[in-house]
Amino acid sequence: MASISRQLAQWITGLRYEDLPAAVVDRAKGVTLHGVASMLVGSQTKSGKQAVQFVTQEESTSRNGATLVVYGTQVTKGGAAFANSEMAMSGGKLDSFRMLTHPGTSIIPAALIAAETAGATGQEYIAGVAAAYEAMERMAADFIPSVMARGFHASPVFGIFGAAIAAGKILRMAEDQMNSCIALCASLAASNLEGLRSGGKLLREGAAVRNAMLAVALAQQGHVGGETVLEGEAGFYHAYTGNNTGRLSYSFAGATQANLASITAGLGKDWIFLETLYRIYSTAG
Repeated sequence: MASISRQLAQWITGLRYEDLPAAVVDRAKGVTLHGVASMLVGSQTKSGKQAVQFVTQEESTSRNGATLVVYGTQVTKGGAAFANSEMAMSGGKLDSFRMLTHPGTSIIPAALIAAETAGATGQEYIAGVAAAYEAMERMAADFIPSVMARGFHASPVFGIFGAAIAAGKILRMAEDQMNSCIALCASLAASNLEGLRSGGKLLREGAAVRNAMLAVALAQQGHVGGETVLEGEAGFYHAYTGNNTGRLSYSFAGATQANLASITAGLGKDWIFLETLYRIYSTAG
């Protein structure tokens, strides 16, 4: 059987706008508006302004860059990924999948950068967003509590995959490139919880989206990421959940076992993306 990343890459690169159910198209538009609204709010917050100031001072560019939302400044793609995601996060209008992940803070900034870079159509953008949410949420669904229990914040740990998939899809990656892009994200994923417990501030989705753009750029240049990086004996699930067999240390409903094969089962038929919730108020779960 093909690896998980290979199955995802085949589905993602083959997905067309015409394949999307009406409810999925509607949700992709909705989470985009939700994410942009959060950026608008976040652009006026202290942490949002700090992120913009940082990348403006360090990474301004006159060519081959991307635009900072609201401010219009051209910076590097990595810089725009970081600052736009930070604005979305600080705005607080976050969407939510199973409470502890916020896909839009990773996916929407990356998708907007890729659409700007590629001159993509609206339909290409929506297909990229839908593919990214579906793949990320399938990867995360059963494993979120176990990842959190090992000291990592699940939202950026899985968010990097969503961001990279959205950008790669909109940038029209081929299957092998997408497979490598997903694999590279396993090496670039992170976000440790201890800093928050000891008086610090978490480095979260902003860093994840920045690293996602690095994974995309490397895959475009032909960097091969590997074939069993997700489910292998030293792979992503082993590293972030403690094993590659689906055994759960914690779960939402008391389950002790998940099936890695369920990540790709029914792709394009059963849309877990539709479980994504909008956050109406800027409050915690």
